[in-house]
Amino acid sequence: MRNLLIFACFLLLACNRGEEGSGVGERRTTPSGSRTDERVRELCVGEGANVQAVDVNNDGTPDIRHVLANGQRRCTEIDMNFDGRVDVVRFFEADGQTILREEHDFDFDGRFDQIAVYENGQLTHKELDTNFNDRIDTWLWCQEGRVSRAERDRRNSGRVDTWEVYDRGVLTEARYDDDNDGEPEKFEIFRDGRLVEIRYDTDRDGNPDRAEEVVAEQAGQAEAPLFCTLDATPPAERPADPPPPTPEPAAEVSETESAEISNEEAMGEAIGGAQ
Repeated sequence: MRNLLIFACFLLLACNRGEEGSGVGERRTTPSGSRTDERVRELCVGEGANVQAVDVNNDGTPDIRHVLANGQRRCTEIDMNFDGRVDVVRFFEADGQTILREEHDFDFDGRFDQIAVYENGQLTHKELDTNFNDRIDTWLWCQEGRVSRAERDRRNSGRVDTWEVYDRGVLTEARYDDDNDGEPEKFEIFRDGRLVEIRYDTDRDGNPDRAEEVVAEQAGQAEAPLFCTLDATPPAERPADPPPPTPEPAAEVSETESAEISNEEAMGEAIGGAQ
């Protein structure tokens, strides 16, 4: 049940770090271990007429910031809990609607715990900081909303020591580097999500040379399918995203902005309740 335990709390987290007390519009850095393109962050640089800032709770501090280019939204930052720090950042393609990248901080510690990357509006992979130490330790690749493969740094050593293969989100194989030499020497084989065999590479030639069958009574429960989002609804059945804001500065909170705050608060509560 390892997947359920890990991803109940971290499936929608995002990674990035901000200065203590920094607000929307502050520059940030990506945590170590990230493999994403940092140039995407330039989409959130803007000033003057190219920025819409909204003070949702009327405390004099902007809580939502939209950066526009040619009248289209390129980036949106949201401070969900009004603590002066950004909790959600979304980057968009040139059309202002197709999502390019998304980052989340669901425990509100000022550091993002997940980066989600999209291509043509489809989620392709995620990076997670599952122990909140500002270092990526889990990488997921996604196909049609389900995990297809994963890499993990279980020992938090700064290098991958676990490789997993999935079939439509169902775990089929896990390889482990227990001696930290960069190569796996233990292989777990799963059938229908249940562990059935363990193989070992005892002579370290890269090929398993010993195998142990795992009897059903010792295999434990089958691993549940692993999705790349908390919402397991097929993409074709999900409602369309709300439209982007109009390019004119807004004096009041728009319906889109209210929806973004409400949706993120709901997801934050769900994550918090699972921790």
